[in-house]
Amino acid sequence: MKRRDLLQSLAGAAALGTLGSRAAVLRQARAAEVYGDRKFLFFFASGGWDPTPLDPKFAADGVSPLTGTDMDPGTVLARAGNLTWSGGPDREGMTRFFQRWGGRAALVRGVDVHSAGHESGMSWTMTGTSASSMPDWAAILASRGTVDYPMPHVVFSGPAYPGSFGAAVIRGGGGTLLDLIDADIVGQADAPAPVAPPPMDRMMDAALYGRAGRFATAAGPGTRAEALLGTLDRAMELEGRRFEAVLGDTGSSLLDQASMSIELMRLGMCRSAMIGIPGGWDTHGGNQDVGPQLDSFFTDLDSLLDSLANTPGTLTDWLIDEVVVVCLSELGRTPLFNGSMGRDHWPYTSALVLGSGVRGNQVLGRTDDGFLALPINLGTGAADNNGSLIGAENLGTALLKLGGLDPELYLPGVAPLDGLLA
Repeated sequence: MKRRDLLQSLAGAAALGTLGSRAAVLRQARAAEVYGDRKFLFFFASGGWDPTPLDPKFAADGVSPLTGTDMDPGTVLARAGNLTWSGGPDREGMTRFFQRWGGRAALVRGVDVHSAGHESGMSWTMTGTSASSMPDWAAILASRGTVDYPMPHVVFSGPAYPGSFGAAVIRGGGGTLLDLIDADIVGQADAPAPVAPPPMDRMMDAALYGRAGRFATAAGPGTRAEALLGTLDRAMELEGRRFEAVLGDTGSSLLDQASMSIELMRLGMCRSAMIGIPGGWDTHGGNQDVGPQLDSFFTDLDSLLDSLANTPGTLTDWLIDEVVVVCLSELGRTPLFNGSMGRDHWPYTSALVLGSGVRGNQVLGRTDDGFLALPINLGTGAADNNGSLIGAENLGTALLKLGGLDPELYLPGVAPLDGLLA
């Protein structure tokens, strides 16, 4: 661990109030050795997606819905290995995805987000708490990796809760990232200012870096100057690698953003990324749009997995063996249609996790015919009437564990969903 990495770890730990001791730092290092430094690509369906496509409720004939749950008209039970979903002509991309990649995927059902509200549900889903000051899973993973990434966590779209790890979060897209880094943005303002020529610019960078370094050395660990040094390091590397990473050419589609994330991961420039899943997922009326939205998303996800399987990794032969893909939403929808053929808010949802370190071809968690979550054994994912419901916090701490982190240092007392881990 480099000196600056150690100082930043201690500084972030002090902010969280959980990682201040030498024993805790060593414990974290051991966890990283066991689980590695996997990368994470998050997809988020803002608005609360319908969980029934990933947790279908069909009778034995595979067509009729069970009592207590309405399935989308025209859908049938589809299966690949141990995985089931609602298939149909409006979501053929979803079926193709599971047929190709189901062996690497885990369906997590009956996830309790402890809320039927958008904001509170999103907070629980992303951080495992209702506290707005808590960093989300992606920010923690990006900040606490064993590698010093120039762009630790890139948010192209979707939610972000940086908490005390704001220095690790980069807003991607829009074409302004590099202009901000190299100060060209001042020449594009409403009242343009002169841009420093390269020789002067380099002298200014060196002077600022030297001053921050001297101040950080004198002040010790945990200072803002130490965080500034890390930020300057990342900015210099990004400016030097701007053409290699094609950072200024980011498209706006989900697949464009996912492809950029893969490229940044291939280059060792980021550890995690967040991408919002397009579409209107808050379907209080007209649930018929869900199928085409799922079809579009899973078609793109299929292409993404193809890219991961054919892109060289930094730790393994191929990125598919070192990237975890996580698909979430902040709440679910009611099992029965309302009067407008839509679904209202529901506190239980479904999630999809696949990739490196995930126990694939598995269903974890369960719900009854009325879409109420039932208890399971968190260690195995199997049904257990004496077990626990899967909370968003149990899923999130399992992701931290997949990323080589010790969850106890971030959410003490929360049991990870270990059944997710290969």
